[in-house]
Amino acid sequence: MDFSEYKIGEQDKVIHLDTMDENRSAVTAIAQQCHRTLQIQSYDLDPLIYDNSEFIEAVRQIAVNSTRANIQILIEDARKIIGHGHRIIELTRQLTSYMEIRKINTDLKTLPDAFLIGDETAVVYRRQTQRYEGFVNFNDRGRCRQLLTDFKDSWEKAAPDPELRRLHI
Repeated sequence: MDFSEYKIGEQDKVIHLDTMDENRSAVTAIAQQCHRTLQIQSYDLDPLIYDNSEFIEAVRQIAVNSTRANIQILIEDARKIIGHGHRIIELTRQLTSYMEIRKINTDLKTLPDAFLIGDETAVVYRRQTQRYEGFVNFNDRGRCRQLLTDFKDSWEKAAPDPELRRLHI
């Protein structure tokens, strides 16, 4: 699916997503347009969606192009991204001032849904993190505000995952 005609903050249109490719295109399109903030909530940061060159480069550009960049990734299970060799891990290690991955406190909550929010305006949302059915909207500040309220609460209770730290010898 081509999202090139959509711009963050302009079109308030819900576009339904059904496949992994549509989700990957949507998160990449939003990341490529972000200027400052990106929040991702995902059970395992699905490599089929988030571990592609275009997305990784877009995230890197957010961090290097803004001194106020803030990229927060909240996950429940880091084993899959570690085992896969997810490129987001190395990028986070390189850009520690702008990016952080935290593991949700599973004593308090599990992650039933998955989403990406760009510049507090655009959202890609899936009700079930293990399924690809969802939607994207490039201008939905109301829904973003609702999702960010819970995200920020979970973020404050989460902690950096020790499995994601690099061992320095």
